[in-house]
Amino acid sequence: MYQKHHCLSINYGEYPIFSLPFGLHLRSLLCAYLQSPTLVSSSLKVLRVLDVCRGSGFLDGIGIEHLIHLRYLAISDTLPSMDSFHKLEYLYVENTRAVEIPDVLLIMVSLRQMYFRGGAYISASFCWQATKDENFHINSNLHSISVLLIHSEMDLKVLRCLPNLRRLKGRLESSINYSVDLLNQLESLKLSCWKYSCCILISLPTLKKLNLVNVHVSLEQMEIIGRWQYLEVLKLQGVDFQGEKWDTSEGEFPQLKFLKLDEVQIAEWNTSRYHFPRLQRLVLQFCDRLKMIPPSLGDIPTLQMIEVYGCAKAIKESAQQIQEEQQYIGNEELKVIISDY
Repeated sequence: MYQKHHCLSINYGEYPIFSLPFGLHLRSLLCAYLQSPTLVSSSLKVLRVLDVCRGSGFLDGIGIEHLIHLRYLAISDTLPSMDSFHKLEYLYVENTRAVEIPDVLLIMVSLRQMYFRGGAYISASFCWQATKDENFHINSNLHSISVLLIHSEMDLKVLRCLPNLRRLKGRLESSINYSVDLLNQLESLKLSCWKYSCCILISLPTLKKLNLVNVHVSLEQMEIIGRWQYLEVLKLQGVDFQGEKWDTSEGEFPQLKFLKLDEVQIAEWNTSRYHFPRLQRLVLQFCDRLKMIPPSLGDIPTLQMIEVYGCAKAIKESAQQIQEEQQYIGNEELKVIISDY
């Protein structure tokens, strides 16, 4: 029956997969939690999609290097030799420990996205080339990298050589001050720092989405971010503003639609409806020190929802008051969600 299908999914148990009569026309194969994960690639020559990330030992004896038509590859932990995959477009690695990104992936013209769940770092050889050679260039169509472990300025120099990079999720792995700039094609950026106290300076005016986690951001930097003309989504989690007060100004955040403040340790937020003229959704989560939600935010014509999770009583009350005031003037569109969790 296997010869009749273009897509085959096998889950759980002890299957002698090598003996299954795969059809030569099989295009997609998804395997999970098998105890006898041995495949023979000779019957899978035209395979386009291979997902074997849920299980161990899948690459033993698979002859994966012969699957030269793969467009999508999802694997666990161990990276095979990637030299043969000239048509690969998407790589997903379910790794538990950080791995080195093979140089061939960064110069693979077909590759669009690569995701390493446990993080990955750029090789020392690539970093050295980007630092020493002023004319260093990478002929790559890579659009998205996640999760990249950024140790130093050399990693950022490599990223600046990727001409089509649009989305980046990175984890800062050092206590140095990072300067993230000259990535003018970047549209979405997430940076997190869990081990160290990291200060960052970002100059990326083309960004549409910015997510910062556990980093130090000066108020001057927030003013710079506020002037970005294309920013639509801003998420700040555990961000230290290096002060207890956040003042915004008219003309800032002209296109921002979504704002999330999560465990941001500010006590006073001075703002106006004119500082977030297109805001649609506001989320406050575990902002224990904030005294109140600025009442004028309720007058933003585009605002559709305010969400409050695990915040102090004063925040909950100010959210309810904003909703009541809007209902009083006939605005029934504004929704308010309040939860202790």
